[in-house]
Amino acid sequence: MTIEDYKLIAQSIWRSGYIKDKNKVRQQAKEKMRHLIAIDIASSLKNENPRFDQSKFYKACGIDEEI
Repeated sequence: MTIEDYKLIAQSIWRSGYIKDKNKVRQQAKEKMRHLIAIDIASSLKNENPRFDQSKFYKACGIDEEI
């Protein structure tokens, strides 16, 4: 995969958090799921490419590294 592929994935994850839910519980669940998806994808990408920078990926996704 290329850097452009990584950027495309991160942008998609970032956009998934763009629309907020007025229900606080649903919004929190949505954010946690988005976070877990980003962590899982980053882990897979790191296994594919040892030079993959997970911190940069998390930042591009708009999430913190820790839940």
